[in-house]
Amino acid sequence: MSRPMKDSHLVELCDADASVMNRDFKADFGKQRVADVWPMASYAAGVHPDEVPEMKKYDKEHGVPTEYNNDGDPIFTSRTHRKQYCEAHHLFDRSAGYNDPVPERCR
Repeated sequence: MSRPMKDSHLVELCDADASVMNRDFKADFGKQRVADVWPMASYAAGVHPDEVPEMKKYDKEHGVPTEYNNDGDPIFTSRTHRKQYCEAHHLFDRSAGYNDPVPERCR
């Protein structure tokens, strides 16, 4: 059951066992903030599996050693690793947030 924020201070009891119910803000707003989960494979930055050896060499030369899964998707070990990889490959996040890769013209 949802209710307006102006009523968030009101205590509500559960019909089943009369326990106090807490408001679930995540359910009310439909978005859940998910903690960063690393390592993370990126389908969007993937390459053809045949290109993986060449890309690994390129990554190492540009100071961003990266592993790839069998589908050719790079596996990022942290947010910083993702940013460095994307910048080395001239990729960016169109809806970039804090510490996300951005187009060169925006740096």
